[in-house]
Amino acid sequence: MDKLKSYNFLSKKTSKSRINVRYSETDTMSFVHHSNYLNYYEIGRLAWFKNIGFSYKKLESENIILPVVETKIKFRKPAFFDDKLVLETTIIKPPSYSIEFNYIIKKNDELINEGYTKLIFLNSTDKKPIRCPKNILKKINDFL
Repeated sequence: MDKLKSYNFLSKKTSKSRINVRYSETDTMSFVHHSNYLNYYEIGRLAWFKNIGFSYKKLESENIILPVVETKIKFRKPAFFDDKLVLETTIIKPPSYSIEFNYIIKKNDELINEGYTKLIFLNSTDKKPIRCPKNILKKINDFL
């Protein structure tokens, strides 16, 4: 997956989250259903923003929304009910009109899933793209 690469200049821009797989997230084969990985990625993004001292809620109060416009998922091994997963969320380049993240999910230190999302900054009133707000850029730079 070409988007799933590491960029050294942002290597410190990683946030870790712990996920306990719930029974409702599994399918009839006992695997975590593939759609849940996008939910896991959202958990990672929310934690990432919180880790730099910002929140989606604050963004929305400033009339900014971040819809996902692109995603990639690579499944390596399955996860099952009650597995303890570690999700690493990393910003991959400085944001402009969009912000991009890589995700790595591990179970017992073994890589089981990789992902990527691209989100765009939109004005929530007119739904037009806007640049990443300066206060978020400052938080990202302070996070180094």
